[in-house]
Amino acid sequence: MASYVVNSVEAAVEGAAVEDVLEYVKTLKVQELKDHIRVINENLPWTQHLRVTGNKPSLASNLSEVIQAYADAPLRYNQMLLLFAPLGFYGFAQHLRRLRDAMNSGAGSGYYGRIPEQGLRSTGVDAHSYSGSSHASGASVNPSLSTQQLRFRPSPFYEIKEFVSSILQVPEAPPATGRRQIVVAFTLSEKQTSLLNDIPGRYQLRLFSTTFDHYIAAVSGVQIPAPVEFPYTSEVRINERSLGVSLKGSKKHAGRVSPPNLNRNGAVHVQAGRVNRVEISYANTPQRHVVVIALCKVTTAKELTEELKARQFRSKEEVVQRMRERAGDEDVLTGASTLKLVCPLTYMRMVIPCRSNICDHIQCFDAYSFYSMNEQSPLWLCPVCNQQIQSADLRMDGYVEGILERVPMDLETVLVEPDGAWHSLDGQYNEHSRVMNHALTIKEGTPLSDSGDETVPMTPPLDADTDLAPSSDPFCVPADVIDLTFDSDAE
Repeated sequence: MASYVVNSVEAAVEGAAVEDVLEYVKTLKVQELKDHIRVINENLPWTQHLRVTGNKPSLASNLSEVIQAYADAPLRYNQMLLLFAPLGFYGFAQHLRRLRDAMNSGAGSGYYGRIPEQGLRSTGVDAHSYSGSSHASGASVNPSLSTQQLRFRPSPFYEIKEFVSSILQVPEAPPATGRRQIVVAFTLSEKQTSLLNDIPGRYQLRLFSTTFDHYIAAVSGVQIPAPVEFPYTSEVRINERSLGVSLKGSKKHAGRVSPPNLNRNGAVHVQAGRVNRVEISYANTPQRHVVVIALCKVTTAKELTEELKARQFRSKEEVVQRMRERAGDEDVLTGASTLKLVCPLTYMRMVIPCRSNICDHIQCFDAYSFYSMNEQSPLWLCPVCNQQIQSADLRMDGYVEGILERVPMDLETVLVEPDGAWHSLDGQYNEHSRVMNHALTIKEGTPLSDSGDETVPMTPPLDADTDLAPSSDPFCVPADVIDLTFDSDAE
């Protein structure tokens, strides 16, 4: 599924007057000035390296000088402002625009002289700018510049429809600083509450997070979709109730945690205009992050399995033809191999046998079990060969399905010949045996529950850092599986 592309913050910050940006610099504290200078040094190689030491006047002077130096170079100037946006400039620009609109209408005559500092700067992005329109409401757009967009990596389990909260910066929390906390507040519109209430389970509010570096890559010219990645040690509360989910993910691999459903415990106020409060406490986080809440359309593991059966099917004839072609290749050594009829993930008999079309081994795994595990922890690794795969790569295997239909439920292995013929170890069952097991439903054949966030495998869930190496699983012994991934050049 394609992820929904959400409008980014550039509409409100691009082309901002230099005077406004310099006024913003005056409101920054010492640490905030250093943060702005660091983000310039780390992301803008065409600028002179700026010192991050010194007192507030010297830091502000250095930052102001570089802003003025690139004011006449729109592309670089706007790229700099885009980096400032999640650090507080977006909130500043939005408040400034609203104050000016109010003053123009006569409602803001109470403000005089310098814009009030309190409440003006905010690391949050105004939730009302995320309406799904082509640009932020009321913000000016520079048509000569390309649209910068924030996207997260797509997932078959959800599709982002719109952001409903601010995009909030999560500062670093080194071990010495202890635990830190941020709060994200949001309200829902009538349309959003209607979707959440009228179609239970189809739409959810999910909490997304990524590192600041991934955020920059997603909204810069490169526009690399950001992985979901939370501060490594973090806890979430929604309206004073613990969310009760692990957001640990993986230190080695970004994107191996799912954005949690904020209403999994029924704590969200699904009423138009009522404020919801999300508290995120975290520690041991050396990198900055950003967080945002999105309204998502959800697809369950059961629905993905049904779609696989209907649209992504590899027939028995196609599988056998491919096996025979490989058997006829003189460079490939083939022989009878053992095919396991139990899923290597759950140790239960497969119901919907599937494998990736980029994998050449005949060994399959159960589709619903695979989807259910990845719904909880999105590793997307083939449990047979440990290769990175995608949902779109999966195919239901008609050949293995035919075997499952012709052997007793307690038979766990068969021997497969290179030409596609198969038989049980005692020779009692083979491809000519009558059909004894008609297609089972997902509910009958799987040990996993289809209750949304409560989906739990019967076997302990895998840790996100655990590799599904074939050698570590008794069902993934290379000698027992027809492995067509090797050729003579691989040696």
